[in-house]
Amino acid sequence: MKNQRADLSPNGSEILSTFDWNDLKYFLSVAREGGLSKAALQLGTSASTVSRHISALEARLKVRLFVRLTTGYLLTDVGSELYEQVAEVERSTLAVARGSAAVGEKESVTGLVRLATADSVGTFVLAPHLVQLRQRHPGLRIELLLGHAQVDLSRREADLALRMLDAANPQGHPDHVMHRITTVPFGLYASPAFISQAQAQSPDAWRTMDHIGWDSGWRHLPLAQWLARTFSRPAVASSNSMTAHFELIRSGAGIGLLPRYMAARDPSLIHIPAEGPPERELWLIYHRDLRGSKRVQAVRRFVEEVIPSAIGG
Repeated sequence: MKNQRADLSPNGSEILSTFDWNDLKYFLSVAREGGLSKAALQLGTSASTVSRHISALEARLKVRLFVRLTTGYLLTDVGSELYEQVAEVERSTLAVARGSAAVGEKESVTGLVRLATADSVGTFVLAPHLVQLRQRHPGLRIELLLGHAQVDLSRREADLALRMLDAANPQGHPDHVMHRITTVPFGLYASPAFISQAQAQSPDAWRTMDHIGWDSGWRHLPLAQWLARTFSRPAVASSNSMTAHFELIRSGAGIGLLPRYMAARDPSLIHIPAEGPPERELWLIYHRDLRGSKRVQAVRRFVEEVIPSAIGG
């Protein structure tokens, strides 16, 4: 079978100008996510809609851009070539948009800032203090994006991200500015009724008892690895949400690790002395093009002032 090629270069810009840019949005998402379902989730639409746009783009170009496999979609050589050109146009467009947003702001701090972070940080740390930011900058609006999915700051999925990173290896991106906010200490906790069972047996009996762990997608975390080494059997319940861990521990489902700022919300929880629960570091991250944005820098200063004392690290 002949290898299909499209003449995307040197007349690539002329060809790109004839595309339906809506189709290209779907093309980029499938190329990055590796399949229709994940792309549909990322775009907030259906897999059939994504498939329709990909087929329309291939029909317009008269080439096949993806190899369809049972495990997902892989770019063909032509698809890879197109991806590089379209991604570069996207990067340039977003850079102009970020720069325009920063330069065009007025002296007063107004507008929307989208801040992404984990559910526990957003719910237990940020949300109770945002009223202070509102009082300081009445024209500023904050959108909290909560969850463990890592937003792409280069594609403006958020303006800022608060991320828990490993203290020993806080890897960054060359286009991102990173500010270390504080250290987040963790501890081992249980409900009073649950831990009384262990104390009645022996001081170390808790190591053999039910505990709460992380789901399979997060077993690479130092927290999850510490739990696996510390307890003698697998977790009885697991979740990728620290808020779910908190509720499971409070309900008496088992022993688990919690950030100390979260455990402090329920004084009835019993802290179990244990050697070596790993700490994590909280970092505030944003794209370097937003260093001149008054909105973004106002939120950065606020986070640096308020969060360390709220977390107690």
